[in-house]
Amino acid sequence: MNPSSLGQRIRYYRKKAGLSQKDLAAAIGMSSNAICHYEQDNREPNILILMKIAKILDVTGDALLGLEHPDLVAKNRKEYALLHAFRGLKSLGQDRTLEYVSALKELPYYANTCEHRR
Repeated sequence: MNPSSLGQRIRYYRKKAGLSQKDLAAAIGMSSNAICHYEQDNREPNILILMKIAKILDVTGDALLGLEHPDLVAKNRKEYALLHAFRGLKSLGQDRTLEYVSALKELPYYANTCEHRR
């Protein structure tokens, strides 16, 4: 899904996080009616509220604003931090990082499979 408006993206990530409008509103300290207005694009949150929403939903502010495609860039803060660190490496460091990640994926303890999730 590629939600096209801010409200649709808030709703998409809220549902993906398994939260109700009431849950999200409580976490931010506002009414669920306000969340409803955001999701229906009747109102837009200010930047501070937007960043609180992003943090609670574990996405970047850019993803909420539609400035990045989350499936191509980063799905959460850990992936964003990894991507940022990776881009700060020279080519040789990037090559070594890819080798290391490939090796980790081969080890059942670290692999993201149904049998080994914690």
